[in-house]
Amino acid sequence: MIHAHDVDWTAGHLPGQVCGVPDHLRNMLSPAPAVRTEAFDGFYAEAHDQGAVDPCTAMSLPFLFDMADDPATPDQAEIVRLLLSIGRESSCCDPEDVYFTTNGVESTAHVDITAEMTKRADAFVRYAADPDPSVRRPAIEAVGLFLANGGRAARVLAERLPAEDGIVERLLVIRTLTRLAVRLPETGTTVAIWLDELIDGPDRSHVDAPVRLSALTHRALIDPDQDTADLVPRAIALLRDVTGTPTAEKSCDGCRRCTATLHVRGRTVVPAVRPAHLAADHFDPDHPGKEHSPLSSVLRTLHSTLGDRIADRTALLVAQLTSPDAATRYDAIAMTKDLPGILPRPVLTSLLDLLPDDWAAARTIQGGFSQWFGGRLRVAPEDTKLLLDTLDDYMTTLRAAHGPDVWAIDNAVVRGAYQEAVMTLADHRDPRALPDLIRSLETRVDDWRALYGVGGYPQAADRLVPLLADGLRFIDPARPNAPIPAGLYLSCLAELRDPIAIPVITDTLTWASRHQSWGVVTGALNALTSFGLDAQPVHTFVRPLTNAPDEAVRAAARATLNALSDPHAPRTPGRRPETPTGRNRPTEPARRDSKTLR
Repeated sequence: MIHAHDVDWTAGHLPGQVCGVPDHLRNMLSPAPAVRTEAFDGFYAEAHDQGAVDPCTAMSLPFLFDMADDPATPDQAEIVRLLLSIGRESSCCDPEDVYFTTNGVESTAHVDITAEMTKRADAFVRYAADPDPSVRRPAIEAVGLFLANGGRAARVLAERLPAEDGIVERLLVIRTLTRLAVRLPETGTTVAIWLDELIDGPDRSHVDAPVRLSALTHRALIDPDQDTADLVPRAIALLRDVTGTPTAEKSCDGCRRCTATLHVRGRTVVPAVRPAHLAADHFDPDHPGKEHSPLSSVLRTLHSTLGDRIADRTALLVAQLTSPDAATRYDAIAMTKDLPGILPRPVLTSLLDLLPDDWAAARTIQGGFSQWFGGRLRVAPEDTKLLLDTLDDYMTTLRAAHGPDVWAIDNAVVRGAYQEAVMTLADHRDPRALPDLIRSLETRVDDWRALYGVGGYPQAADRLVPLLADGLRFIDPARPNAPIPAGLYLSCLAELRDPIAIPVITDTLTWASRHQSWGVVTGALNALTSFGLDAQPVHTFVRPLTNAPDEAVRAAARATLNALSDPHAPRTPGRRPETPTGRNRPTEPARRDSKTLR
């Protein structure tokens, strides 16, 4: 069927460069699933990398459409998704501009692809009626994007709604029709009337609460000037009428979305099994893998439409967070983090009410309250005590259920939720976090995480400094940044500002100088600087380093000597080592056995 090698694939390539696209196209029809997977990966890498389109992408279209037209094609749905992606990315390009391929060759392939998609739009109309819903989903979107006749596109899409029996497909039809009205404004009136009929019309088998909620949301989107005073109350009422999200047939067997293969004290942990997955793998192409409920794309759109109407968004979020449907609650957590400004008290209390659910707790604290994950939830000062007390109660509940050492429990979900609760307390220098931080340093289980909190407890320096000294003894001079950077230990010692840390830092300076581990030497010098005159006795160790072969070490040594002799000299605090992304945290290391020695 496919004769890709009969085509000249040299366009868009440098002289002598071999194009692998024809082989990828042929292998997409292989009876072996592994071969087909490799073929799709190869095609994306060479002809559609990160959405790019070039001449070989355009030349692939006839072959891809031939495969999509053949019911015997093994991965027909994947082919249609690929066609949609190619067409969508091309239509987003400026038709007047010239782009360049990854090889630096000028290309106007996006113009040819957009024209080809419009010419072949009837193929997507056929795919939209395919018996397989995984074929219909990308085809429905493609009809709204590529069919030039707006009136016909509106009719085709509207007829799909009663024909579909799945919530995902029905919501996709409504969203696609709304986007059609934006793309082709002449269809706006037709689409608005259709949406009004869904919102206020009689009950029908295909018009249920999710459909009405989606229609209500998208009606406000295409007509922002209409009166929306009752928009949120009506949306909340419909949300409460929505039945629970359907679940998949089998329970999770430890996928990467639920947990990861982790190591505790040098042994592999069996992933914790969660309840059955929520139905459908990707509800929303705009947020793949990030949402559990098909309604979440609708609710996210509604939040975007409401914009800075914080009171309305607060009421909507509370309804989401208190929904009896777990999928709706989980997805609301992420939307809460998009709320601008200080977190309203009703939203905070609704979030905290989720903490008995360990999965929700982990998702709430990570990226929410925990600064280590770049906490995006800003809590009012008067609400801080409520937050910390609730987290402490949650930790107490976990210890009662799982034993005293929840920090190191095998269950990855529980362990993550507990550790992030501890670290949030540590962010606020709450003494209730200290026992777990000390236990982590003692057992060397996830001590890399505890190090980001211990610097705030100078009152416990007599307990912490010896433990940090032990950690420094594990550092390999040849690999001072793995698995935990030596600079992280040194910055903790500097933050504690207790003179008993000075001998530890001096000892580190000595062995690092001996091994010419200049990064560690610089970190140790910076840490000593923070002690000022208290560290004056160690100047004999510092002075020779002003002649070190490393420029950064020489500069740090001069600054340290200045701090040791001048009480008014500016002190350089010990700095945490930064990652290439600028975030003050390392990549999570593999869990270490406590017998690993320097």
